[in-house]
Parts: sequence; structure tokens; C-alpha cells
Amino acid sequence: MIKINSDKCNVCGLCTKICHEHCLQIENNILRIDYQYCSTCTQCIAICPQQAITWNNVKPELFDKSMYPDSKQLSELFMERRSIRDFKSQKIDRFLLEEITSFATYAPTHNFYFRAIIIDDEQIIKQVDFLIYKFSINIYKWLFRPMIIHSLLKMFVPDREFEYLKAKPKLENVQKRNSGFKTIPAALILIVGDKRTPLSSESAQYALYNIDLYAQSKGISGSSMVGNQMVLNKNKEFRKLIGINKNERIFGSISMGYSAVRFRNKVLGKNIPIQWNALSNN
Repeated sequence: MIKINSDKCNVCGLCTKICHEHCLQIENNILRIDYQYCSTCTQCIAICPQQAITWNNVKPELFDKSMYPDSKQLSELFMERRSIRDFKSQKIDRFLLEEITSFATYAPTHNFYFRAIIIDDEQIIKQVDFLIYKFSINIYKWLFRPMIIHSLLKMFVPDREFEYLKAKPKLENVQKRNSGFKTIPAALILIVGDKRTPLSSESAQYALYNIDLYAQSKGISGSSMVGNQMVLNKNKEFRKLIGINKNERIFGSISMGYSAVRFRNKVLGKNIPIQWNALSNN
């Protein structure tokens, strides 16, 4: 909860100007907050020069700009980040997992009531692996066993044929190795929230990327499980096992572990197409 220390507050009004929820007001020379409208974005805490606004009375700290990475360091971090599916069997310390997960707090979000579930129990992870494997096998039987599916796809939605064919070898490899994961990760991190809150899926991806990049800086690798969330969300036994309420759903998930592979090269020359302003009519 946002707390205001009236003894420190000099009523400068900076927080009222930055508050996009308009829940901070100055009345009779006193700063007040309307909790009914507060989304707990904490921008008021970040901007207050007197440090008069806190989160549950925990005093904020000034930024140390000497600690900022420069553009070359960020470039190196971004270029090195790859999805890792080959993990060592080494466990991850729980304190480190909590530290990594905590950085989801600092991601842009529309859902301020996310919570994280960390799974490092090997038996539960193997259960997740089995659910993914079972679902993948069923999808393969439904999409690729009947040859007519491919014919209908080419006839009615030819632009989707590439995605269809790309999935086939992936599902065949799942069947060959008899497991959903390529290797069993050391941990799974799930971002869970109320399914009625709009834009939660988009917000969860920001949270996951914070987690992924900070984990990378700590020598931990990850791979998004966005394609498998539906499997976990639909399974009642799994939801009950890890304590997901009926009004909640998993909006983001990532597998984590110590990488068993080493990427050596930066990929250069591959760029996103860029357009400036509107398309010209000429």
C-alpha cells in the first residue's frame, strides 16, 4: 500500500502531476490519496524529492547512475539472449530464483495484482512435462495423421501452410524423445493473475522479459512457455496442485536452468523492417 508521511511532505505537487490515475490530491495544504482509484503504479514514490511517499513504509533509495550499463553493455546483453532448451541437471538456489522473479515488479503493466508461482519440485516439473507431451501427441494425431487436413489447409488458408508444416517436425521430435521438454528445466516461473483484468497477457510478457534478462545477468537461462500455457490452464488437477484459483489464469510462463549449450556469435545483419511515418501515396 502507498503510504504518505505528512511530516516529510512539503506539498510540492510533483506526485499529483505524475499520477495518471488522478488519485492524489492536495486538500487544505495536505496531500491525500484516494485508494479506490490507486493502481499502485508507484510513480509517486519514484518522483518524490522528499521521499515522503513509501510502499508499506519501506523507504525508497536514490538511483545511482554510476551503476547504469552503457549502450555497448546493453547491446551485448540483448544480442547474447537466446531461448535455451538444453539445461544442465544443476538446481537453482531458491534465494536466486526469488531475486530473479522479483524483477517482474519493475515491468510495465496493466495488471498490478499479478503473483508469481515458482516451481522447482522435480516431480511437479515432470508432471508438467507429461501434460505437454500428451497434448503434443494428441495435436499431432489430429492435425497430421489425416492427410485431408493438409489438403484443406492448402485450399482454404494457403498462407498458413508454412506454420502448419513447421509444427510437424517439432511434434514428431516430441514423440521420439517421449517428453514435452527437450531437457527437464530446473525451475518454472508462472505469472498468474485475475482472468478478468484486461491486457494481462500483454503485461505478463513484459514481466517475463524482465525475469529473463535479469536471469541472464546471473548466469541462468530461460525459454518462454507461451505455447504450453493453454495446457496448464485447462488441467484442473494441475491448477489445484499449485493453487490457482477459479478466477485466475496463467498469463506468462518460463522454464529456467543452467544452460548446457554455449552460443558464441552475435547475429548481425538480421534487422526488423522499419517504416517512417505513413506510407507514401507516390
